[in-house]
Amino acid sequence: MQQQRALGRRPPKRAPALRLGDYLTGAIPPHPAAADHFARVPSWILGGNDRYADCGPVSVANDRLLVTTYLTGSPQVVSQADIFDLYRRSGNPDFDPATHAGDHGVDMQTMLEALIEGGIAGVRPVAFAAVDHTNLDELRAAIAIFGSLLLGVNLETAQGSQHTWDHVPSGEWGGHAVMAGRYAESPDRLAVITWAEVMDTTDAFLAYQLDEAWALIWPEHLGSTEFVAGLSIADLRADWRALTGRDMSAAVPCSTRIRAALVNAFRRVFG
Repeated sequence: MQQQRALGRRPPKRAPALRLGDYLTGAIPPHPAAADHFARVPSWILGGNDRYADCGPVSVANDRLLVTTYLTGSPQVVSQADIFDLYRRSGNPDFDPATHAGDHGVDMQTMLEALIEGGIAGVRPVAFAAVDHTNLDELRAAIAIFGSLLLGVNLETAQGSQHTWDHVPSGEWGGHAVMAGRYAESPDRLAVITWAEVMDTTDAFLAYQLDEAWALIWPEHLGSTEFVAGLSIADLRADWRALTGRDMSAAVPCSTRIRAALVNAFRRVFG
């Protein structure tokens, strides 16, 4: 890792948001001890994050790439222009890649709100929810359910030379947004995509340097009619309307099986 690679995550604004834990029906769903949702993606999107502070939109682009690779078989590679479009809508309206003007990074929740409003590359997520970043079991279960998570981390200078991000107290480097999609419990590792590369992280790193985690729910996540107990879609939909004043996508199943979960369906796809 080279420290000249750009970061760009602003401190979280901690505004009201849906919390994934509220929709897990009674307990964190069973999930495998290890999962790898990176294996089928041959290359990841750098998106200019070696030069610009657009790590948040780049992580969204890689999330979109992962989900479409696994759930549709037709990977959607988000263009640089679409990444910059989301970057501008996320609090950088005057961003100019030629001059670096307006290159101020993003706070992730503001970016996700812009993503809901205007999408990326013509696609809008159905919703997003905060995941308890202090609970490793919830993080792993969320990766098993959705295939990936967006994480906000605080990097220190030690990470500039590490091959696995581990907590070694050192000078502050800055905030960074990454996408998680692989984990194992023996040894404890959670892998992220950063600067178009796979980077393992330790539990110690996550305990001290993980600051926020978000699950993105895309239309493809809700395309299956087969669900099992674990995630309450009905409650999620009602609270989304109460929080935002708008309905979730019509793709959300309207069925009597309101205590639905995506976990087993996704384990079949991602396993």
